[in-house]
Order: sequence, then structure tokens, then C-alpha cells
Amino acid sequence: MRILAILILILPNLALAECYVVGDLKGYSTRENDDFKVSNDGISSQKFIIDINGDKSSVSPNSMSCMQAGSHTLLCFDQTSEGQSTIETWAVYPATGKAVHTKSINGYGPFNGGNLFVGSVKGQCN
Repeated sequence: MRILAILILILPNLALAECYVVGDLKGYSTRENDDFKVSNDGISSQKFIIDINGDKSSVSPNSMSCMQAGSHTLLCFDQTSEGQSTIETWAVYPATGKAVHTKSINGYGPFNGGNLFVGSVKGQCN
């Protein structure tokens, strides 16, 4: 029984590392400076490296702390001592070649708001 308990604690941390290049993000944004109206938005020229690797997960370019929240999902966050916060999620769907990105920003005045973008998986990292 003790071995089973140890395996249950260890196995989730043994996720296989996977890395994806994601781009062509398109979707919607809302910002406080525009009275939180929802508008079309996107990040078409930027590519992101989504490194899914347990507690060593990361998104680049990005300086947020990230953690693996599912087999192909990351949760990233940043918080300042002044109470400002940004939370991002990245969900990669390798079978369909798509990725979903969300972002919530709070404490930055006119930049407060959120994003919901769908992008394309451009490939796996080398």
C-alpha cells in the first residue's frame, strides 16, 4: 500500500516533455481603456515556443512562471508586489494542429482586460 501511495505522488511529475511552435494567433480582446468592449485582435507575426515539461514548463518569449496543468496545457502567471497580475493559459491540440491561448490582466489600469486567441501549431521544437 505504501508503494502505491508513492507511485501516485511520483507518476504525475514524470510527464514526457513536449515542445511546440505556435503562431498565427487570432481572436478577441477586451481592455479597460475601451470600456471592456470585445474586439477582434491577434498576434499574427509572433511565434511562441510552448515547452510542456512538468514544473519546468515555459513559454517563450515570456518571463512568467508556468506549470503543466494537463497533458498539453500550461498555466502561467505573474504577480507584482503592487498587486498587479497576469494569468495565461495555453492548450495545445497536436491532433488538430491548433492551440488556444487566454490571458487575463488586472492592476494595469487601461491595459486591464483579457484575450482569447486560437492559433496554429507550426511544428515541434528542434
